Amino acid sequence: MKYLKLAMVFCFTAVVLTHCAGGPSGADYRNEVGANGLPTPRALLARYVDAIGGEDVIRSHSSTTMRGRFVLGGFGIEGDMVIYSAAPNYISQLIELSGLGTIESGYNGEVGWSVNPLQGNSVLEGDALIDIVQQADYYLPLNYATIFPQQETQEVTQVKGSDAYKVSMVDSRGKTTTLYFSVESALIVRTDATAASPLGDIETSTLINAYGDYAGYRLPSSLTINQAGQEFDILISEVTFDDVTDDRFVPPAAIQSLLR
Repeated sequence: MKYLKLAMVFCFTAVVLTHCAGGPSGADYRNEVGANGLPTPRALLARYVDAIGGEDVIRSHSSTTMRGRFVLGGFGIEGDMVIYSAAPNYISQLIELSGLGTIESGYNGEVGWSVNPLQGNSVLEGDALIDIVQQADYYLPLNYATIFPQQETQEVTQVKGSDAYKVSMVDSRGKTTTLYFSVESALIVRTDATAASPLGDIETSTLINAYGDYAGYRLPSSLTINQAGQEFDILISEVTFDDVTDDRFVPPAAIQSLLR
């Protein structure tokens, strides 16, 4: 059952892999300090945008393909994975697990879906749909304030032995995502969130172990994710831009039959 939960909410990790944070364009907030003496969330988000390549680099692309491996070491299970994303808000994710089949999720601007050989197929609704709609914003690094209108830098804490700013981000539902920004690099090194699934809400913590530089755009290349007490890893081997076609976001036949 723990493994099933991990598979069901894999789509949450895509927000980390593609575009996990951001800051407002226009005014320069990089050195803004709050009443508590800590950098404000918009200062940290603006620094993060700079650290991953800058606004011009982010806006220079309209689609991304990420390929890699999904590794669930505790069960000896792994497989190839690919994530397609495109502007304005399209995403499609597939994991090919040997002997178990394909786990797939996506959103095409209208319909969100999940295909899972272990749990069945579903058209996403309610919080699960809202979650994937938020994640699918291709330019989320520049739109984060719209998604999370309440933001607070809470403290300096430790992530893997290094200092990080802990920032609480609350969306219009009152749902909280916590981001941890490295004091040294300005990159996000951890995220905590609650993912909605048919099995109920699942607490998810993601450690970003390494970033890769892909044509001037820095994106996570190694992540360790803990869901429902089980850990799995995502290892990115290739990132390409502006090569995704519209057919990648057509709901699979199993989902289309549910829509009739």
